[in-house]
Amino acid sequence: MKTTEIGAIGEALAAEYLKNKGFSIVARNFRTRHLEMDLICENETYLLFVEVKTRTDTGAVSKYGRPAAAVDAKKRQHLTDAATDYLRMNPTSKKPRIDVLEVYLNRKGALVTLSPRGIKHIENALI
Repeated sequence: MKTTEIGAIGEALAAEYLKNKGFSIVARNFRTRHLEMDLICENETYLLFVEVKTRTDTGAVSKYGRPAAAVDAKKRQHLTDAATDYLRMNPTSKKPRIDVLEVYLNRKGALVTLSPRGIKHIENALI
Protein backbone atom coordinates (compact mmCIF):
# COMPACT_ATOMS: atom_id res chain seq x y z
CA MET A 1 0.00 0.00 0.00
CA LYS A 2 1.39 3.39 -1.00
CA THR A 3 2.11 6.22 1.44
CA THR A 4 -0.55 8.36 -0.26
CA GLU A 5 -3.14 5.63 0.33
CA ILE A 6 -2.16 5.40 4.00
CA GLY A 7 -2.46 9.20 4.22
CA ALA A 8 -5.93 9.14 2.65
CA ILE A 9 -7.07 6.52 5.18
CA GLY A 10 -5.68 8.67 7.99
CA GLU A 11 -7.48 11.77 6.70
CA ALA A 12 -10.78 9.87 6.44
CA LEU A 13 -10.41 8.62 10.03
CA ALA A 14 -9.47 12.12 11.21
CA ALA A 15 -12.56 13.58 9.52
CA GLU A 16 -14.77 10.98 11.21
CA TYR A 17 -13.11 11.70 14.56
CA LEU A 18 -13.79 15.44 14.20
CA LYS A 19 -17.42 14.81 13.17
CA ASN A 20 -17.84 12.76 16.34
CA LYS A 21 -16.45 15.75 18.28
CA GLY A 22 -19.23 17.97 16.86
CA PHE A 23 -17.40 19.54 13.91
CA SER A 24 -18.69 19.62 10.37
CA ILE A 25 -16.28 19.25 7.47
CA VAL A 26 -16.10 22.45 5.40
CA ALA A 27 -13.32 21.36 2.99
CA ARG A 28 -10.93 18.51 2.34
CA ASN A 29 -7.54 19.06 0.71
CA PHE A 30 -8.07 22.81 0.30
CA ARG A 31 -5.50 24.17 -2.15
CA THR A 32 -4.30 27.70 -2.67
CA ARG A 33 -1.16 28.69 -4.53
CA HIS A 34 1.32 25.90 -3.77
CA LEU A 35 -0.23 25.21 -0.36
CA GLU A 36 -2.62 22.58 0.95
CA MET A 37 -4.71 22.14 4.08
CA ASP A 38 -5.86 18.57 4.79
CA LEU A 39 -9.15 19.44 6.53
CA ILE A 40 -11.11 22.55 7.37
CA CYS A 41 -13.84 22.02 9.96
CA GLU A 42 -16.16 24.15 12.04
CA ASN A 43 -18.45 24.10 15.01
CA GLU A 44 -20.37 26.98 16.59
CA THR A 45 -17.18 28.56 17.97
CA TYR A 46 -14.15 27.47 15.94
CA LEU A 47 -12.97 27.22 12.37
CA LEU A 48 -10.30 24.50 12.46
CA PHE A 49 -7.48 24.18 9.97
CA VAL A 50 -6.23 20.63 10.39
CA GLU A 51 -3.01 18.94 9.35
CA VAL A 52 -3.29 15.15 9.53
CA LYS A 53 -0.14 13.10 10.06
CA THR A 54 -0.54 9.34 9.76
CA ARG A 55 1.90 6.61 10.79
CA THR A 56 1.65 2.86 10.88
CA ASP A 57 2.70 0.98 13.99
CA THR A 58 5.04 -1.20 11.92
CA GLY A 59 8.17 0.61 13.06
CA ALA A 60 7.56 3.86 11.15
CA VAL A 61 6.59 5.64 14.37
CA SER A 62 9.81 4.79 16.15
CA LYS A 63 11.94 5.29 13.04
CA TYR A 64 10.57 8.75 12.20
CA GLY A 65 9.36 9.94 15.61
CA ARG A 66 5.90 11.18 16.47
CA PRO A 67 3.84 12.23 13.46
CA ALA A 68 3.54 15.84 14.66
CA ALA A 69 7.34 16.10 14.60
CA ALA A 70 7.03 16.19 10.79
CA VAL A 71 5.38 19.62 11.08
CA ASP A 72 8.61 21.57 10.86
CA ALA A 73 9.06 25.34 10.55
CA LYS A 74 8.50 25.34 6.78
CA LYS A 75 5.31 23.26 7.11
CA ARG A 76 4.05 25.51 9.94
CA GLN A 77 4.51 28.55 7.68
CA HIS A 78 2.66 26.80 4.84
CA LEU A 79 -0.23 25.95 7.16
CA THR A 80 -0.41 29.53 8.42
CA ASP A 81 -0.31 30.89 4.87
CA ALA A 82 -3.01 28.47 3.66
CA ALA A 83 -5.26 29.37 6.62
CA THR A 84 -4.73 33.09 5.92
CA ASP A 85 -5.62 32.62 2.25
CA TYR A 86 -8.77 30.69 3.19
CA LEU A 87 -9.85 33.39 5.65
CA ARG A 88 -9.32 36.12 3.04
CA MET A 89 -11.64 34.23 0.67
CA ASN A 90 -14.10 33.16 3.38
CA PRO A 91 -14.35 35.73 6.19
CA THR A 92 -15.87 34.41 9.42
CA SER A 93 -16.57 35.53 12.96
CA LYS A 94 -15.49 32.12 14.26
CA LYS A 95 -12.18 31.72 16.06
CA PRO A 96 -9.58 30.22 13.70
CA ARG A 97 -7.30 27.53 15.05
CA ILE A 98 -4.65 25.28 13.53
CA ASP A 99 -4.63 21.74 14.92
CA VAL A 100 -2.63 18.62 14.16
CA LEU A 101 -4.15 15.15 14.33
CA GLU A 102 -1.80 12.21 14.68
CA VAL A 103 -3.39 9.03 13.33
CA TYR A 104 -1.84 5.68 14.21
CA LEU A 105 -2.67 2.66 12.06
CA ASN A 106 -2.01 -1.07 12.16
CA ARG A 107 -1.13 -2.52 8.78
CA LYS A 108 -1.05 -6.20 7.94
CA GLY A 109 -0.82 -6.75 4.20
CA ALA A 110 -3.75 -5.00 2.57
CA LEU A 111 -5.66 -4.73 5.87
CA VAL A 112 -5.34 -1.34 7.58
CA THR A 113 -7.06 -0.62 10.90
CA LEU A 114 -6.86 2.07 13.54
CA SER A 115 -4.15 1.19 16.05
CA PRO A 116 -4.88 0.96 19.77
CA ARG A 117 -2.84 4.20 19.94
CA GLY A 118 -5.73 5.74 17.98
CA ILE A 119 -5.85 9.44 17.21
CA LYS A 120 -4.04 12.14 19.16
CA HIS A 121 -5.56 15.62 18.75
CA ILE A 122 -3.15 18.48 19.30
CA GLU A 123 -5.11 21.73 19.60
CA ASN A 124 -3.47 25.07 18.79
CA ALA A 125 -0.49 23.11 17.52
CA LEU A 126 1.36 26.10 16.13
CA ILE A 127 1.51 28.22 19.28
